Amino acid sequence: MNAKDLLNKYLDYNHLWASPERINTKPANIRRLQIEALQKAFKLTKDNVNPLIQTVYSSEKHRLNRTQYLSQLTNLQYLLQGEFLHDRNEEANKELLDRITSKISSLYPGVSDSILYKTGHIHWLFNNLLNFRKEVFKITSSGSGMSEGFSSGLQYSYYLQAKLKESISDNLTEIDDTLWLILDPARREVRIDEINYPDVDLASIDMEWKMEGGW
Repeated sequence: MNAKDLLNKYLDYNHLWASPERINTKPANIRRLQIEALQKAFKLTKDNVNPLIQTVYSSEKHRLNRTQYLSQLTNLQYLLQGEFLHDRNEEANKELLDRITSKISSLYPGVSDSILYKTGHIHWLFNNLLNFRKEVFKITSSGSGMSEGFSSGLQYSYYLQAKLKESISDNLTEIDDTLWLILDPARREVRIDEINYPDVDLASIDMEWKMEGGW
């Protein structure tokens, strides 16, 4: 497994299992354990915080140092907010930084070096692109719905929607590869038996939950 699997696990969890009504169900709990196992494998938890990195988080009511702020976050929140990027040596992001500067230089030839090489680009990229990817996942993963009886009009609508979803899904490679590169610049592969990953039959667990009155 790799960090792209972590991304896909999170997208599925966020779409179907993170709502208040489902977050404490067995299917949701198992998925969180799988996500956390992958986070640990790729050093994307608070266990990897660099104590030398200090910053201040300010809001209208609070002013917190980094230790205080991170103490309020779960490991998943630490990941989703891109905090892991503060704790990583920026040299590890060189491949992606080179890709960014090359593309932006060609798109905007007049941009100054002070803007082009300003720190923080990958953090902004991660937050913005992940939010976009979550919205796309909702579109491409949603079902066609249920209707009473058969309607040619509805079936044609479902057909058109399915075509668009397929087209979107076929063009997500660059986005997913970029998020993968942010999560793990080394693109490592790990074995399930090495990382305490709950290797279970999710389909059976989900079905059991539905049969017990879920959904």
